[in-house]
Amino acid sequence: MFNTSEVNRTMPILSDLGYAATTAYLIIIGVLGFFANSFVILVLLKAKINFRGIHNKLLLNIAISDLVVSVTAVPLSASSSFAKHWLFSDVGCTIAGFVMFTCCLNDINTHAAIAIYRFIVICKPQYVPIFGWSRYTPESFGVSCSIAWFDNSAAVLANNIAIVIGCYCIHVIIFTFCYSNIIRTFSKTSTTVARLREEIITDAHTLKLESMLKYHKILTYRKVTLASLAMVSAFLIAWSPYAIICLFFMISEARPSSTWPYIVPTMFAKSSIVLSPLSCALFSSSFRKSVKQLFSKSGEDYNDIEDGTELQAIAPLKS
Repeated sequence: MFNTSEVNRTMPILSDLGYAATTAYLIIIGVLGFFANSFVILVLLKAKINFRGIHNKLLLNIAISDLVVSVTAVPLSASSSFAKHWLFSDVGCTIAGFVMFTCCLNDINTHAAIAIYRFIVICKPQYVPIFGWSRYTPESFGVSCSIAWFDNSAAVLANNIAIVIGCYCIHVIIFTFCYSNIIRTFSKTSTTVARLREEIITDAHTLKLESMLKYHKILTYRKVTLASLAMVSAFLIAWSPYAIICLFFMISEARPSSTWPYIVPTMFAKSSIVLSPLSCALFSSSFRKSVKQLFSKSGEDYNDIEDGTELQAIAPLKS
């Protein structure tokens, strides 16, 4: 079994100020992550939105996953950082690493599902290590646990390569393919949007219900896609530095003499539990409307078009 004290003896450690800053950061991230994701879950479950929509269920999945991290892995890391060493033995390290890795994997898979779903909705509406291969170890500064990225033994290295390719690179390719096609489709509808807007404005005295619905649908799709793109961008911004530094350690034997090249990407990655609900609140107009509705005495129900979940083609709108 891996000895957690081994990391503290062989890896560079932080100064007292470094541990204090890390502890404060983890506490802030944990508290913000807990309240932000709890609020997102509350809004999705209690507000009068159409929860049958796949998009809302996927958002709920991300929020629950991030909430689990904020109440399990983050407190363990924060308390260990305060004590300046890992407090919870090898078993605790395995559990913390497993929770963090599994929830991160759940997040990126859910973001991939959202990207594929948005791609189908917008572009193709007609188409509807815990078992011994690798291990979890304390990270370089000894207060949180993750995959054993520093182990270059054949079995562990093979597992780590599979993780980077299967759990990061493939997902980035999926994100790029789906959202690039969505953006290309939207660019082709710009003429349609301008024409519909002109019809609505010039014939204001005549109720053109069909034109108004088409115009509203395209704008709604754009808003929902922007919110999805913002969330996946925030996730990639948070986790890409960590993925890059882990890949570097896998292919190179060079090790920085300072601890900060290890700790900064790790701490930045943990910010994803706050960035996801924040991007949802900032970029999702339907979510903001649901928040207002939740705290108002009366409100209107939002249908599938409002949530951007109705599987209808945008392409036929072009003329």
